[in-house]
Amino acid sequence: MAQTLPFPWFLLLLDAIGTVLVGVGLAEWLGGIELVPEPLRVEYLVPLLLGVGLVLMVPALAVMVGKISKAGR
Repeated sequence: MAQTLPFPWFLLLLDAIGTVLVGVGLAEWLGGIELVPEPLRVEYLVPLLLGVGLVLMVPALAVMVGKISKAGR
């Protein structure tokens, strides 16, 4: 039987924001698409977007892994 695990909404929000930042960073890097307006551009924009996006995604991943491992016991 499937078991549902409660998940904090703010971690989902952080994960969604991180996913968008990683997506924009990958589009800028691999696609050559300039999605960030010129006044907001910095020298190392792509690594910054990817790094911040991944850092925002880590807490949700940690909680998911913790809940899954605790549910498996």
